[in-house]
Amino acid sequence: MAKRNAIIRRLQAVDTLGSATVICTDKTGTLTTNQLTVQKIFVNNKMVKVTGVGFAPEGKFEIDGVPVDPKNDKSLTLLLEIAALCNDARLRQHKTDDKYRWEIYGDPTEGALIVASEKAGFKKEDLEARLPRVDEIPFDAKERYMVTFHKTPEENLRVCIKGAPETILEMCSDIQMNDQIRKLSAKEREKLLRVANEMAGEALRVLAAAYQTIEIDNLDVFKENIKHKLVKLVFVGLIGMIDPPRPEAKNAVQLCKRAGIKVVMATGDHKLTAEAIAREIGILEPNSKVLTGAELENMSDDELDAVIEQISVFARVSPAHKYRIVESLKRKGHIVAMTGDGVNDAPALKAAEIGVAMGITGTDVTKETADMVLADDNFASIVNAVEEGRVVFENIRKVVKYLIATNTGEILTILTALIFLPGVPLIFTPVQILWVNLVTDGLLDVTLAMEPKEEDVMDQSPRKPEEKIINKEIMINTLYAGIFMMIGTLFVFMKEWNVGNIVRAQTLGFTTMAMFQVFNAFNCRSGTKSVFKLGFFTNKYLFGAIAASVSLQVLATIFAPLKVALGTTVLSVWDWMTILAVSSSVFFADELRKLVRSRVKR
Repeated sequence: MAKRNAIIRRLQAVDTLGSATVICTDKTGTLTTNQLTVQKIFVNNKMVKVTGVGFAPEGKFEIDGVPVDPKNDKSLTLLLEIAALCNDARLRQHKTDDKYRWEIYGDPTEGALIVASEKAGFKKEDLEARLPRVDEIPFDAKERYMVTFHKTPEENLRVCIKGAPETILEMCSDIQMNDQIRKLSAKEREKLLRVANEMAGEALRVLAAAYQTIEIDNLDVFKENIKHKLVKLVFVGLIGMIDPPRPEAKNAVQLCKRAGIKVVMATGDHKLTAEAIAREIGILEPNSKVLTGAELENMSDDELDAVIEQISVFARVSPAHKYRIVESLKRKGHIVAMTGDGVNDAPALKAAEIGVAMGITGTDVTKETADMVLADDNFASIVNAVEEGRVVFENIRKVVKYLIATNTGEILTILTALIFLPGVPLIFTPVQILWVNLVTDGLLDVTLAMEPKEEDVMDQSPRKPEEKIINKEIMINTLYAGIFMMIGTLFVFMKEWNVGNIVRAQTLGFTTMAMFQVFNAFNCRSGTKSVFKLGFFTNKYLFGAIAASVSLQVLATIFAPLKVALGTTVLSVWDWMTILAVSSSVFFADELRKLVRSRVKR
């Protein structure tokens, strides 16, 4: 799992992953690349297109295809200054392999804003030197805005604020239009919200920017008033940035659907942005719905439970909402995997059966709480982990099936000989039984645990948590194989015993049982698929163990010290041909069973 970027912190999560029925995932950085780029800016009732991608501050500003200089537009200049000042990220350039590479230190959303500002020639360091920060109100997921306070050359404070458009507009009384500030009418407010929704509908993450100038002495009063939204800000514009879906996310979502796992997106982004991304990736289908955090707040637990299975996207949600989502899904009988990265996501991760923390952007608190950490913050790695969890369970089942079947064969053989063949000595000596269990079982069971995944492992429905490792099918197969081992071993033993040579009889019976277990190892590689379909050499570890086991068994009949210890004798080529012919019957019998089963199933 670690090789597939899933770091398991609690061992029971491996088993639980195979039972997962719902994966609740963040959008940014998990389903998307988390490499945001500002593409559109709405100021002065005009849409400005920003060219260039990635973190390199290279690009142009255009209106209707005509290049514009941001420094000649006061509103656009002001918006880009706010974007850079109300920001904790940093843009740095590094030289690697004779090439310069740009990197963002901090939140990718804020990084995209800095890159856009630098494309216009506004460096964050220069702006902070001219307008030093004196205080701030950090971003809060519930309030959905961030505020910074900067001292101006005039000894006032410029208040810079960015956040969700609906939140910022609620606190704005005026609007900046070119060089003028005028009242923000209700009609203009509606238009700005409509433009924000249209941008969000294009899968853009939209932020609004506003400002205010206050006296230094009024700082504490302003901070208190903004808590109750009693401030009057000047609206400047809207910023739309794209965070494209990861190329592998769509395939991972489709794989989940094949596996009977529902994928639910829970994001703090705007409803339309989340909806657009979810539809593109394949999470949002025609019969599924989108629910916002505000709507969730107004629902009781019973009301949420009634609709939870119809919801594929939760937008504008807080960590508290994530906790309610997990609890509701659990009440409906789902096994939930929930992702998170912030400190406040810890309760939701704790409540989920499988808490998944982000390895790159996640906090130490979430990593400590989580059952699994994604080394690459990638949704596809969660799906890979689910796949590996299913493989682990199936391989454990194969090992258990093998061990029970082989031991059942030994027990049936010994008991049958004791009960129905009076006067016949022990068919195996205690040392021979120990040898079979060490050399055959001990080598082959470990390598069966390394069996590669079966190609249809993700075409099956999630396993029920209460499902046992030893099921009815395993018990039937065990008895089926055990009876074949018993009959074959007794046949070879009695054939030689009737001649009167007890040492040869025990050697033949002992070796036949050992070879039965070798052939049965092939059977246990799959309960339904033929080995001819799987391929004899696809599990190289098993093939190596079989070669070692057979070699040791041959040595047990020809190497003098082992012959003395085990009470064996040399076998002829004809003896070995007889042993292989008899012991291979369990393999061909099981292949016939699988063929009949598949025909009946079809």
